[in-house]
Amino acid sequence: MFKKKRIAMLIILAAAVYVGIAYSVWFAMGGLALLVIMLGGLSLLQYARAHRGFDRLAALRAKYGLARLVSDARSRLGDAETFSFVVLGDTRNRKRITAQVYKGAAAEQPLMVFHTGDIVRHGTAREFIENHVALLETIVDPIPMFCVPGNHERGARRDFAAFRALYGDDKFAFDLGPCRFVGFNNSRGRRVTEADLAFLETELAKPGARHRFVFFHIPPAFFETTFARDARRRGFKENANRLHALFVRHGVTEAFMAHIHGYATTVIDGVRYTLTAGGGAPLSGRIDAAGRVHHYVVLHVTPSGIRREVVFLRGAEWVRAEA
Repeated sequence: MFKKKRIAMLIILAAAVYVGIAYSVWFAMGGLALLVIMLGGLSLLQYARAHRGFDRLAALRAKYGLARLVSDARSRLGDAETFSFVVLGDTRNRKRITAQVYKGAAAEQPLMVFHTGDIVRHGTAREFIENHVALLETIVDPIPMFCVPGNHERGARRDFAAFRALYGDDKFAFDLGPCRFVGFNNSRGRRVTEADLAFLETELAKPGARHRFVFFHIPPAFFETTFARDARRRGFKENANRLHALFVRHGVTEAFMAHIHGYATTVIDGVRYTLTAGGGAPLSGRIDAAGRVHHYVVLHVTPSGIRREVVFLRGAEWVRAEA
């Protein structure tokens, strides 16, 4: 998105300079003013239409709302000590590739799937219905998929309204077997707020779980430095150290994120941080070639611990690697 916006701005600026030289400065300025008015009108139209289709999403909440997903996952649980789950992210309306990733994930026969955000492109109800729910119904069901919102789920009004209409909330926390699963929305203007830290403190401090997993969309900058090939940072800094200290204090097993399209993982102070953002969106050149691939992550919960696999899509073949 960064490159596309910059390229579009440069093209418009170059066109304005050309028109100014070839014709007149006033003619060029008038053209720019007209363009600004048109773009403003388009933004207002998107804002006005932002909540269309929400009644259809709300009707689907009976099947895809968070409370129902937790109930479905628990009803599918056989041996509480032995099951698997899949994590993936950044599908972004790319239905052809996403369908391949979803088919691979479903073939693992996991207890459930987690999506780390950027499910669709613009956060509209129509996108959720046609590009997300449609794939769930044809490929993933009856496996429950838990999602956290990404920045592309904000919608025209920046309120994550379509996401909330479908799922009922933008955060979750539940126990299953020896595991606690916690997800929250860090795609707002302030990535991690005091309220987020309080929510995480409360949920992660609850006793009884041997393994704790956290899901959110935008990674902290300190993790981004471990895999990004340049100095530019898209991760957040405010409250990043407090978030990490909280994870360390409560023994978080693994934190899953997306936003920068590809795969990367590292362990910091005993906490594994994993970027899984290869669900279909265009892959990022900021990540080494080994991680610049569509993929999903499988975690196998066993009485002896957690076993991880990363499954990469190489051409038309799935390649497995334990990590």
